[in-house]
Amino acid sequence: MAQLSGKKVIIFFLFFCVFVLAKAQEESEIYRPKDYKDRAQFEKFRKRRMIIAAWQINQLKEGAIVVRLKTNQKLIEALRKQGNESLAIEKEAEQFAIDKNTLDAYRKQLTFCKVYFMYSYSSDSLLQGAKTGIFLDSNLIVDPLITMNEKFYLIAERDYAYNSSIGFVKEDSAKFVSEHGNPVKEMAVVVKNKYSHQLKAPFPYYVKDKTYAGANADVTEKIIFNGSIKEVLIGKQFSKEKLALYIGILNDNLIQFHQSTPKPELDKLDPSILPFLY
Repeated sequence: MAQLSGKKVIIFFLFFCVFVLAKAQEESEIYRPKDYKDRAQFEKFRKRRMIIAAWQINQLKEGAIVVRLKTNQKLIEALRKQGNESLAIEKEAEQFAIDKNTLDAYRKQLTFCKVYFMYSYSSDSLLQGAKTGIFLDSNLIVDPLITMNEKFYLIAERDYAYNSSIGFVKEDSAKFVSEHGNPVKEMAVVVKNKYSHQLKAPFPYYVKDKTYAGANADVTEKIIFNGSIKEVLIGKQFSKEKLALYIGILNDNLIQFHQSTPKPELDKLDPSILPFLY
């Protein structure tokens, strides 16, 4: 019996080691650079990403984060075309609750820089230079009076982190390039540049979602929707408490990185770095 018990311990230990190694591999895949082939190129990449990250965090301090929210509009329209109006309203209310909780969490927890909110369908308008007419008020309604005066901004949204396939891209070609790496893990927050390319370490560009599936994975919340109080069922990862936790972590990470990262002096930088600063 003791021998059998010992075998179980060994099997459990081996399983645990495999699990830990797999998680470590998963984490390393998130920020593994793809644009070097040898040690010399790796060192060049390391210096480049340190400078770019330092420039980005110092620009962000005086700039803004634009939070990109989803509408789930395709699903809702499909349900209405099928004549399933009640389910369409239910899904619309759920998405509203998720977006409202997200907006409230950022407004309360993100103090590092200014923050604005828009729906994903306004992404092209923002990239083309729109500074007004696309941003949402606290009730998720576009307010034409909200103007983003900051020149530098980054995008934040819930998304998958990728083992990036593109490395750093010069701005003159950035709008023609998109991420094609493998999605590693869905994160509570991923921070991206204005061309929707995820940033790179050491910039603290993601926050893990630590919500685990299982019992009580969903929560019921009451919201005011279309002028009346409605109960909705949403994933626990979208609850007020979880989102406040995640955005609080993002804010702390940004503050700590900024405090430990001097602002680069542009006139002292290698000119080859400048096309990556945008």
